[in-house]
Amino acid sequence: MSTVTELFTRSGVRQRVGGVSEHPVRTNSDYNRLRSINLLPGADIVIFLPLQMSLYFNAFYSPLWLVTLVVTLQTKYAVLATHYQFATILIYIVMVIVETARLYLGYQGNLREKIPELTGFWLLTLLQTPLTLYLLVNMDAVILPLERAVNIVLLLFLLAQLLLGLRALQLMVKAQAVKFHLSQFSSLRDETVTN
Repeated sequence: MSTVTELFTRSGVRQRVGGVSEHPVRTNSDYNRLRSINLLPGADIVIFLPLQMSLYFNAFYSPLWLVTLVVTLQTKYAVLATHYQFATILIYIVMVIVETARLYLGYQGNLREKIPELTGFWLLTLLQTPLTLYLLVNMDAVILPLERAVNIVLLLFLLAQLLLGLRALQLMVKAQAVKFHLSQFSSLRDETVTN
């Protein structure tokens, strides 16, 4: 029993609980302090966990994907026709840039609840999906089995993130609308408290 009490005291919970019980009525300064640290109702950040998990695993998979693309390109480069050499290198460069920007925007948009970044992530995912399909379907580009395997996994990530990103956008827009409406009420409350 004493260890629970020590833990309770050490973690500072006693001071927090004591502070709440001593001041049951909130003043305007308490309200402003709570608003500044986002502890008011409706101030929660909406993080869509399935999308974040997908982004997390994709971030670890992307370096493996990139190394595999470089190795397979080096292996098949001499066999490709000239126009396929140029097209394949161009698509790889675009995909690496898009993948990097896409993962960054996905992390920023989901973790910080930024709708423009999450929308950019979703649009870049929409752009990268046909490029990955081109690398999987175009038989004239000499598709190696290892290349096909890593691109199928990437395509699965992309399709999942298209669906999860759309759902995350819907949830965040709804949460932002609730925050906006609550902020209208809190501004009315601030005006009545100051008057």
